[in-house]
Amino acid sequence: MTLRLVYRLYGGQNRKNRPDYFDKGTCLASFLVAARAADAEAVVLADGPLPAPWRELAERGARVIDIPGGPVGLRGSYWSALRLPDRLGWPDDDVVYFCEDDYLHRPEAFVALRSATEAIPAAGYFALYASTPDNPTADGSTPWGWRPAPDAMMDGQRWVNVPSTTSTHGVRLGALRADLGIIRQGMIPYPERFLDHEILMVCQGALPYSPAEIVLGRAATRFRTGYRAVAANCVLTPFRLAFELRALTRRRQPHLLYAADPNLACHLETPMLAPQVDWPAVARDGEAAMQAALADA
Repeated sequence: MTLRLVYRLYGGQNRKNRPDYFDKGTCLASFLVAARAADAEAVVLADGPLPAPWRELAERGARVIDIPGGPVGLRGSYWSALRLPDRLGWPDDDVVYFCEDDYLHRPEAFVALRSATEAIPAAGYFALYASTPDNPTADGSTPWGWRPAPDAMMDGQRWVNVPSTTSTHGVRLGALRADLGIIRQGMIPYPERFLDHEILMVCQGALPYSPAEIVLGRAATRFRTGYRAVAANCVLTPFRLAFELRALTRRRQPHLLYAADPNLACHLETPMLAPQVDWPAVARDGEAAMQAALADA
C-alpha cells in the first residue's frame, strides 16, 4: 500500500470567518511537513495562478500539477482531484488523502493515517478532521438512525466511526472507484456545492435522511419558508428518495469512515475548530517551517 496525498490549492481567498492565525501558506507548510514525516508522495493540484511564495514552497515539497483552464472553482477542482488517480495510474490498494487548502495538520498526521489504514481493514475512508462524540466540531447531534462501528486504537491514537466529514479525507482507491457514482449523484442538486455529509453516509450504507428530512431536507441545507421552499422540496424529494435507495445497496459492502479523535488536522473556520489541540502553536510551527524552506531556496 502506498500513501499518496493530493492538496487542492487556490491562489485566491474567500470571506469565511477565520481565526487570527489563518494563513494559506502556513497551512501548506504544515501539510508538507507532515507529508515528509510519513515519507508520503504529495501532489499539489493548483487551481489557477498561485502567488510566487506558495508555488515555490509547493515545488520544494511536492509535485505541482496545474488544473487545465483554472481556476475552475470548488466543485471543478474537487472532481479534478478525484479523477487524478486514474490519470496517473494509481492502483486500487493505494490510499489517497484529498485535502483542501484551509487545513492545518499536526506533524504526525500522516504517520498516524498510514497506521490506521493498515490496522482498520473495515474502513474505506479516514478523516483527520471530523466531529466526534467526545470532541464535536459542529452541533454534536447524531444523524437519525446512526449506529457506529466499534472504536479502534493504534499507537495511542483513537479512531472512531463517524457519519461524515468534509471533502478533506483519505480513502482507499478501490473504495473511491466503487463510490464515484454516489459522489457524482451528490453533486447534482446544487450548482455551487455538493452534499459531502450525505455522500459519506450513503457510502457507509447509512440512510442520509430521516423520514421528515426526505420531504423537508436537512436543517443545514433546507430552504426555510415560502414558495421557494415548496418548489425546492418538490424537486429534491425524489432525489432524496433515490439517495436513500442508493444507501440500501451499500449495506452489504459498506465503506466505513473512521476519524482521528482528537483530530490530527483542523479546518480553519472559527465556528468549527477542532478541540483539545493547540492549533495556534501548530500554526506557528508551520509558519517557521515555511520561512525556513523559503530561506533555503
